[in-house]
Amino acid sequence: FALYNGYLGLIFGDIWGISIAIYYLFITIARIICLGIEKKLKGNEDKSKDIIRRKVYAGMSIFIFFIDICLFVPITLMVVCPKEVLFGIIPAIAFATYTTYKIIMSIVNYNKTKKKGNLTYTFLRELSIIEALVSILSLQHILIMVKGGMTDDMLLLSAISSFGILTIIILFSFFTTKKMIKKT
Repeated sequence: FALYNGYLGLIFGDIWGISIAIYYLFITIARIICLGIEKKLKGNEDKSKDIIRRKVYAGMSIFIFFIDICLFVPITLMVVCPKEVLFGIIPAIAFATYTTYKIIMSIVNYNKTKKKGNLTYTFLRELSIIEALVSILSLQHILIMVKGGMTDDMLLLSAISSFGILTIIILFSFFTTKKMIKKT
């Protein structure tokens, strides 16, 4: 999705698309780190696995707060200085499909992972929830662009919904990290 947003950002000259692509790039880096560490732990059968997973979870939680803060840039760009970029209906349908899929799958997978107790997979599922919320922001942006750009009527609604979603993301990150700290 980083490539898709980056491509749209470059093709249509949309700075928002480029900034959200950078956000998704950070998400991809977090996933690669977690999966790489989990791959290294796979052959290891001692009790240090849980300690390593806790440390990785704690470190990645801090990284996620950094990533969450990075969302201020695309949200501010979308609300404060929207650039009129006319996307076609095809990118809007693709975003809507992706958003629907992402929300459903992130909730289903998050509920499955809670039962397993593997912190690496729990972190990845929490990351999927955050990513699903960000996909709502992406959909909002593209729908505004399909409509022909930000109008005065949409400005207040866009600001409230964007910063509301950002607040939910930050609170979700905070409470999941706090819950993990209590467990250890």
